[in-house]
Amino acid sequence: MGNIVKFAKPYSFEGTEYTEVDLSGMDKLTIQDMIDIQKNLANELASLAALEATTSFAQEMATKASGKPVEFFKLMPRAKIKQVQTAILLSLNAKTKSDPAKHIVKFDAPYTYNGEEKADIKGKTFESVDLSGVGELNTMSESMAENRLAGYGFTPVNTGHNYAYVCIIASMGTGYPVDYFTGLPLCEAAKLRDAVDADFFE
Repeated sequence: MGNIVKFAKPYSFEGTEYTEVDLSGMDKLTIQDMIDIQKNLANELASLAALEATTSFAQEMATKASGKPVEFFKLMPRAKIKQVQTAILLSLNAKTKSDPAKHIVKFDAPYTYNGEEKADIKGKTFESVDLSGVGELNTMSESMAENRLAGYGFTPVNTGHNYAYVCIIASMGTGYPVDYFTGLPLCEAAKLRDAVDADFFE
C-alpha cells in the first residue's frame, strides 16, 4: 500500500539527509502494538486521555512503522513531525464503517485469528465481530475488567481510551479471547474502541 511522507526540505539526521520517511510498516502493526505504546507512555501527562493526538504517540508509532530510532523523530523539526503525525492519524482512520445500531464491527479486510488462547478458532477468518454482548455487561463486569487491566500493568483510569481495556471488554462481551482483539490490525483500533464505549448501546 505504501505510506511515504515526503518532506519539502531535506531533514539531516546523523550526517544523512532524508527527503522522506517510509511509514508503510504501519500496515503490519496490530492493536497489541498500540497497547505497547500506551505502556511506554503511561507516565506522560494526558497520554491516555487523547493518546493518538500526542507528539509522543506519533514518535513511538513512527519508530515502530519505520524501523528508525526514536531519536530520528525526537530531533525532527516540528513541521516535519506534524506531517508524520498526520500520516499516522490518516492510517488509523477506519476505511469500513460499522453499523452501531446492529453492534457489528466490520473489518477493513478479512482477519485470520492466529492467537494462542482459543485453539478451536485458530486459523479461522472473520469479516466482522458482533459486539452486542457488550451491552449485556454490568458494573460487576466493569470492575472485573478494571482488575484485569492492572494485570497488564495499567492503572484503571481513562479506561475508554485504554486499548488493553477495550480488548478485555470486547472479549468479555463476545467470548472470544483477548488475543483475538489484540491481534487485530491497527486500523481496527479506533473502530473497536468506539464500539465498546458504553454510549454505543444507548
